[in-house]
Amino acid sequence: MRTLEPPNRARIGIIGVATLALVTLVGQTFTTVPMLFAEPSYFGELSDTGGLTAGDKVRISGVDVGKVQDLSIAGDHVLVKFSVGANPIGSDSVIGVKTDTILGRKVLSIEPKGERRIAPQAVLPLGQSTTPYQLYDAVFDATKAASGWDIDTVKKSLKVLSETVDETYPDLSAALDGVAKFSDTIGKRDDEITHLLAQTNQVASVIGDRSSQIDALLRNTQTLSAAVNQRSQAISALLGNIAYFGEQVQGLVRDNPGLDLNHVFEEASNITDMLVKRQDDLREMFTILGRYLTIVNDAIASGPYFKVSTLNLIPYWILQPWVDAAFKKRGISPEEFWRNAGLPEFRYPDPNGTRFANGAPPPAPQVIEGTPEHPGPAVAPGSPCSYAPAAGMFPTPGNPLPCANLDPNDGPFGRSGPYPGPTDVLVSPANPDGIPSSPGISIAGRPGETPPLVPGTPVPMPDANPGGRTEPIGPVAGPAPANPGAAPPPAPRAPGPPAPPGPGNQLPAPFITPGEGGNSQPGGGGGARGSERP
Repeated sequence: MRTLEPPNRARIGIIGVATLALVTLVGQTFTTVPMLFAEPSYFGELSDTGGLTAGDKVRISGVDVGKVQDLSIAGDHVLVKFSVGANPIGSDSVIGVKTDTILGRKVLSIEPKGERRIAPQAVLPLGQSTTPYQLYDAVFDATKAASGWDIDTVKKSLKVLSETVDETYPDLSAALDGVAKFSDTIGKRDDEITHLLAQTNQVASVIGDRSSQIDALLRNTQTLSAAVNQRSQAISALLGNIAYFGEQVQGLVRDNPGLDLNHVFEEASNITDMLVKRQDDLREMFTILGRYLTIVNDAIASGPYFKVSTLNLIPYWILQPWVDAAFKKRGISPEEFWRNAGLPEFRYPDPNGTRFANGAPPPAPQVIEGTPEHPGPAVAPGSPCSYAPAAGMFPTPGNPLPCANLDPNDGPFGRSGPYPGPTDVLVSPANPDGIPSSPGISIAGRPGETPPLVPGTPVPMPDANPGGRTEPIGPVAGPAPANPGAAPPPAPRAPGPPAPPGPGNQLPAPFITPGEGGNSQPGGGGGARGSERP
């Protein structure tokens, strides 16, 4: 261990004293370093302190943010130094002295204004400050105002006031007695009033907790009011129709003086009485009718046909030969059949779809309706897609819905739009290389002819149960007539006898030019686009 010698001892003592003094000095000046512990100070000019002293609170919007650090006289005004912590204030801010407590303690209130932030040590001018109204200000103002009074006029006014009080003494006494009794009642009911206020506070809390439900209730009330306003128009129209009906009845009575309406009203009364007696039966009938309509809706919702499943009626192997006999070898073109039946174009089978397992065409494209975003109808009545397509304008893989490319406001009978919204039909994408309409099953065609064309992608026909089909689905080996696909077509039938003439005047034959329209001619179809006469 090294021994401290006299020269070392003096030098070490000097260094220790200097270090201690330096640490003390730095510790005392830490609070003046702006980047460490000091907070920025600001200055404001006041015309009067108004009782404000150093150490009083500084508030912004009712929140204590700092303290008054110093007050000093600067000419004809007072310069106050204050801090606001880390809260910024604008250069247009207004400061004022306000009373904090009933004992007279003051507080410096700041109203932040201005978009430009004031710099530390900056001064808010005298024009941006206010002082409280002191008692001596009130006395001075009262003295100044009273100096200009007319003493004689004041005496007369006081005399009139005294006489008025004397004359109204009985009524004034009764009024004061009523006020005293009211105060006494409130004092006796202090517990009840306290309980009432507590319950009111609970009600306010419940209302605050249920604010979202109350808001929803108000919105629903607004919706209900709108619906009532809409219904009011219908009610007004109904009342107008009733008034019009009354006028017609009055006119009927005036035009027929001898008309006995008593019998009519008696019969109407009898009908009403019968309906009242049968109201239970009517209620039951409408209930059953609702169930039936639901079943019917399910049966016809998939297309313009009834979809009914008949169970335990006739075994299918007995019924199938009758179905084959009714529809086979007819050569019916499905597209022409749908067109002649007036099937709307958007209900035609999807040409890019796949046929069913039994060879039936694919289903129609899906329509979007019955939802809040698409209330419907998917196709407006009278628009091009609501009619059967014209001849040769059937849907194809390259153009699945030709009517969508037409003017939506033009129907087959001229312009009848505009219609609400576009056509909401989920059509498959156009596929120019798709499979066109191809022959269907062989037994659908006439003997010796190609089966009718059916849209959609064909699928292999499934094997039927033994005896389920009377004829094969395709040509078989062997000579005719064992081979249905190679059987010669039947000979044309001889013309039948002419129809007997009908009653009345006879029109010149032919009345309808063949091939130009009419439901009984090749151009018919019940209103198909392109079939009207020019």
